[in-house]
Amino acid sequence: MSETKREWLPLYSFYDRSGVAHHLEEMAAEGWMLESLGTYSWRYRRMEPKKLHFSVTYFPTASQFDSHPSVDQETFWDFCAAAGWELATSSAQVQIFYNEQENPIPLETDPASEYNNIKRSMKRGPITSYLLLLALCVFELLFGFWRLWNDPVDTLSSSASLSASFGWTPLLLLVCVELIRAYRWMKRAKTAADANLPLPDLRSAKGLGLLVLIVTALEFLWILLSSLQTSRRMLFVILAVLVVFALMFFLSHMVLNAAKKLRFSRWVNMALTLGVIVLMSIGMMAGMMAVIFRLDGNLLEDHPPVESYEYEGMTWDVYADPLPLTIEELINTDYDQWSTRLIQDSSLLLTQLQASQRPRMDALEQPDLRYEMVIVHAPFLYNLCKNDFINWLERDNDKLPEEHWDLYKPVDSAPWGANEVYQRYSGGEFYNQFLVCWNDRIVEIHFEWDWEITDELIAITAGELKHS
Repeated sequence: MSETKREWLPLYSFYDRSGVAHHLEEMAAEGWMLESLGTYSWRYRRMEPKKLHFSVTYFPTASQFDSHPSVDQETFWDFCAAAGWELATSSAQVQIFYNEQENPIPLETDPASEYNNIKRSMKRGPITSYLLLLALCVFELLFGFWRLWNDPVDTLSSSASLSASFGWTPLLLLVCVELIRAYRWMKRAKTAADANLPLPDLRSAKGLGLLVLIVTALEFLWILLSSLQTSRRMLFVILAVLVVFALMFFLSHMVLNAAKKLRFSRWVNMALTLGVIVLMSIGMMAGMMAVIFRLDGNLLEDHPPVESYEYEGMTWDVYADPLPLTIEELINTDYDQWSTRLIQDSSLLLTQLQASQRPRMDALEQPDLRYEMVIVHAPFLYNLCKNDFINWLERDNDKLPEEHWDLYKPVDSAPWGANEVYQRYSGGEFYNQFLVCWNDRIVEIHFEWDWEITDELIAITAGELKHS
């Protein structure tokens, strides 16, 4: 029979004094005494079941980086012990005591003093943390909107990009709610303290916390499943980040605990912990880039090359991915050493395919073919995606004389069986580059410059891409 147990993610706010005390009293009645408080778990030790009274109080000047309690903190503990309140455990400013007496004297008897202690502790602890998290969430969301504004197709077609940009929303909601609740509580508590009345409780938002955990877990599962289906490289990145963050968490805690045992000062402990986090972050980025470059990207590709060859002192890869449309379907050719590559990414909103067919470098007289297809699963995003292609072609026009502008000009859409078709116009002439808009998809295709764009070629292209 185990003598200890952990309670993972208890979802109690340390400032929910009555809620925490009641929970610990129930645990004591079952034979479990609180031994330590952690960010993600509480640890208990086995004891004889007892009816105990618990009380949560706060010591504002304490810190999780302290190697040992200060003289003032030890004096406070002695004062509590003299009143029958024994220390169960402490974590930074939070101090939890228990009392075996039937009707113990309350640990806090001065509402004004209690209010000042809680207010100072909250500002040094959770409120500062919440404000930092709020700034991080706002930054990530603004960065996500910036990416969406500048590159909507790539952003919306990637589950990982969407989550990286907007997956902070549940945390932002939790932080905002907690900050509002904290400030509202302080206002009510100040009124009570001024009237010399008991302070109200700041109840734990357990339902909201559980909802955020569930939504976060579903987001992670969505990213993982999407990566399994579309991108081996992205799956590697996600797993590598998770491993590094886990190592960062455990190593920083190990260093902090070791520094505490060596009785270093608070500021040394903070510097060592921050140093581990910074070094691990730098090491993570450097390590991931080194692995990707060392493997030349091939091992992590969804469709790795089937062979390589040397040409003019360089190594070139050959791919054999199946394509929706190939050169052989458009023109007569006896050449058979093509490299065909298909890159695909997908989310619930968009599917993006980038296809290319190229000859070997020693056969550059042969044509090549490139096209990009976006399948729009959410119709309200259609115009945004279409404009992304148009804006990308015209992105540098403001830096050039008008006669050299790149433009997409409307052409007859009937041969394509499309809603709209645009052709690239640059330097006073049309190029064999088209933007074709069907009901649920948009295709940008680059034909060889000297091909004659006949109705037959258009029909073949439309027949292969419109329903692929």
